[in-house]
Amino acid sequence: MQQRLFSTGARVFERQVPRFVTTLKEASKPALEKSQPITKPFGFDSPTYLSHESSSITNVLSSAAREKRQKQLDHDIVHSPFYESKSFTNTQGKIFTPPVSYFKKDKAKYFPSFTGYTLLNHKKSLYDVLKGKVSIVRIFSTVSGQNCTDTYTPDNLSAEGYEQLQKQYPHTQIVDVNLPQSWIKGLFVKLAKSNLRGMIPPARHDTYFMLSSNTFSVDVKKTLMCDNTCSGYIYILDEDGKIRWATSGFANDDETKVLWRTVRGLEKELEQKTKA
Repeated sequence: MQQRLFSTGARVFERQVPRFVTTLKEASKPALEKSQPITKPFGFDSPTYLSHESSSITNVLSSAAREKRQKQLDHDIVHSPFYESKSFTNTQGKIFTPPVSYFKKDKAKYFPSFTGYTLLNHKKSLYDVLKGKVSIVRIFSTVSGQNCTDTYTPDNLSAEGYEQLQKQYPHTQIVDVNLPQSWIKGLFVKLAKSNLRGMIPPARHDTYFMLSSNTFSVDVKKTLMCDNTCSGYIYILDEDGKIRWATSGFANDDETKVLWRTVRGLEKELEQKTKA
């Protein structure tokens, strides 16, 4: 009897301890030393819609909400400012390196959709914005992250440059996703909305999303491999929201060539689909 009680207690102990132990082990890990290469499609297996949970007391106290908060706490412990900045420095912003070519449509996985407000205060769904377009999606949470994304299309961010982009690639658009690190930084972004309108060309205002800090959960960020806020991320999406190519950090000549090769390839896909 005593042996059974002991074994039962041991099993309960094993069930209760792992999260704490795992968090401590993760927190002790050194910063990234090298980039993770992308060799196969990543993302979600089917179209996924991110939703904002209600703030009712029932939802706040639910087991799912508690689990989500615990995961966020675990992530924050591991991804300290020192860890993220050191990883960013060690990899020169390349949290992951891109594939050598874009993924075939039937193999590619999905980027999740969300509903958010643009610089024009229009509430839009990402999947709706993607329809009929090849989208260069830029995700950043910090100035350093935005600086990274700027290096991929430096000639197309101004009003004149964006107009030239749309002339050369009529089915292509730039979609900005400003994802603040915290709710307080998100508040500052909203307060600076008028300044952003002055900095961003009008043609891009309605594809510039300002999201709340909790739009992308820890699990979503890990799936998209964008959980280091110091870096910036580029995703080339087709009109169905599939990730056809992606990269992180600062651009180099080879990556820039692959990016535009991807854009040209997806433009041809759209044209063929339209003619069919």
